[in-house]
Amino acid sequence: MREIRFYKEFGEYGYLATYSNHGFYKDGVFWKTSEHYYQAQKFEDEDVKRRIEKAETPKIASIIGRSRNFKIRSDWDKIKQKVMFDAVYYKFKQNKDILQKLLDTGEAEIVEATVKENYWGCGLNNDGQNNYGKILVKVREKLRQEER
Repeated sequence: MREIRFYKEFGEYGYLATYSNHGFYKDGVFWKTSEHYYQAQKFEDEDVKRRIEKAETPKIASIIGRSRNFKIRSDWDKIKQKVMFDAVYYKFKQNKDILQKLLDTGEAEIVEATVKENYWGCGLNNDGQNNYGKILVKVREKLRQEER
């Protein structure tokens, strides 16, 4: 099976990354990137969520979201996959240019090729869970069904 590997928001497949500059609306709020949305959902505190929403870059949104100065919601581990799915789904649903690119990946496996991340990416030795890549594949399938 064909495999697509990407890392960060650069290069041919950079549009797949959470940092890619493809914003979307969800629940009446415009999110600059899927990273902004994902990081903000970690918190129930509206002030922290707004700080992340307004962050100038996805990197800054990530830094705020990873800070342990703020209390993460108690159910985060249970909902983070759904939150990421929603971020990816709305991003592609509302950005037709990259929606078609995602659909054009066919049946290829998608791998976030980051050595520093074993949960969302493939990890240093390709032994990571690649949950982000798996979500991209699930979103691709859902959007393909909706296009029919």
